[in-house]
Order: sequence, then C-alpha cells, then structure tokens
Amino acid sequence: MNPCRLLVPHPRLTLALMLAALSSPASAIFHNGGFETGDFTGWTLEGGVNPGLVGAPPFTGASVQITPGAAGPANVVGAIADPRAPTIVLPRVGQNTARLNDENGGALVTRLRQVDTVTAADIDPLDGLPHIRFAFAPVLDDPSHAPHEQPYFYVVVRNLADNSVLFEQFAYSGQAGVQFLSGAGSWKYLEFQDVDAVLPATALGQQVELTVIAADCSLGGHGGYVYVDGFGSAPVGPGGGNGTTPTAVPATDPLALGLLGLITGWIGWRAQRRSAGNA
Repeated sequence: MNPCRLLVPHPRLTLALMLAALSSPASAIFHNGGFETGDFTGWTLEGGVNPGLVGAPPFTGASVQITPGAAGPANVVGAIADPRAPTIVLPRVGQNTARLNDENGGALVTRLRQVDTVTAADIDPLDGLPHIRFAFAPVLDDPSHAPHEQPYFYVVVRNLADNSVLFEQFAYSGQAGVQFLSGAGSWKYLEFQDVDAVLPATALGQQVELTVIAADCSLGGHGGYVYVDGFGSAPVGPGGGNGTTPTAVPATDPLALGLLGLITGWIGWRAQRRSAGNA
C-alpha cells in the first residue's frame, strides 16, 4: 500500500457534503428573536422611571429620558386575549410574544436591548442587502395629559460603528397623525406593525443595537406597554396565533463555500483520472 495515497470520499458522500454546504446557513441576527425559549434569554432588560419627555413635539429618541432604576415589568405571553386591545391577535408569530411594561402605571419604563453583528445570513436574496425585520404593537392609555407627560413607545435600530439610525419609530398616546385604534375605556393601540429595515451593504460585519422602550405616563397614574416579536432577518411570518414560525433566509457562509470548492475540485480531478485511464 502506498502510504501517501489520498483517501477520497465515495461519490454519494460527496453529493451529501455538497448539499450540506449549499443548505447550511450562517447564524441569522438576534438570538431568541421570537422569544420561543419562553423568556428573555439573549436580551438585556432595563428600566427606571419616566420623568417626562424633553422639549416639545415632534418628539424623537433624543426626547426620551429615563431616571435609572430597576427593570420595568416584562413577560412572555402565548395565545391570550388583550381586553384593552381586542383586535390584537397573540402570539404574533410562533408560540410566544414578548410584552414590555404593563397596564398598571407607576411612571415605569421598560427597555429591551440586544447587540448583534450583521452577517451574510441577513442578506435578502431578492435585493442583495441585509435586512432587519420584526413586529410591534403598542397599547397605551390616553389620559389626555400634556404631550410630554403621556405614555409612549419607542423603537430604534442603530449602527454602533457610526451611531447612525437605521430605523426608528416614536409615538405617544393620542399623538396626532398616528392612526391609533380605540380600545377599552381610554386605551389606544395599534395592531401589529411589521418592520422591514433595509440596511446598506456596508453594514455587513458591523454591530447594530436594537432598543424597544415602553413607558407609563410621567405622572404615574396611567400605563403603557408594547408587544414585540419576530426579530431577525427573515420576513415575519403570517402568524395570527397559529403557531407559524419565521423561515430563515438561507445564506451560504465562507466555510461552506470553501468546502464546496474543495469537493468540486476533487470531482474534476477524479473525472480527469478516469478519462486518462480509458484513453
């Protein structure tokens, strides 16, 4: 036996390895983005007290101020009905949806954060650009306070490399121009809003931070909370509480491409050897 003989895989094994290389995706953005663990694993929960928004409308993320304190209320819910927002169907997708803050007031703030890196797995093949997708549904009491005292929600995706804002949405309860639905009593809400934030190609390899904030009114007597679900790069599924889970967008990572190249090269070498033997 030649001790230097190259051991090569069987053709059927070769095919299996090729298929695995093509179908193996890199990890998509945001760990536990659908809260299917039943908790907030992978996320950072923070909070404090809402002293009121700074400045005058129109408010932005720069208007938000939080007096540091313990993390506000947060829980993961399944197939429940919300009596204050009767047309919101829960969970939004999969088996669970997160709820930040609650209806009880107290001038509390709940903030949810996660930092992750944009990779090739987050590229949508339809446009060749990375995406961040998720859904949110705010439910806010409307006591008709001054705008800076009202319950509010805020969602922002920020590129940490240059601190640029890739997506943000802010609204306080009863804000003019926001198509709030009327819930029970003085409650206002939005049904789930699906977000598709298209990132520039330069975002690949860079870190982004996603932050969601839900705040009671600053006077303490009225609550506000927000449901969030489906964080990732894949389109948020049809949901409607039917247990559907978002499907990951396949992406071939560099390791898989390298393996595919080696296998393809070996197939060509073997074909040449056979041709030479039959000549």
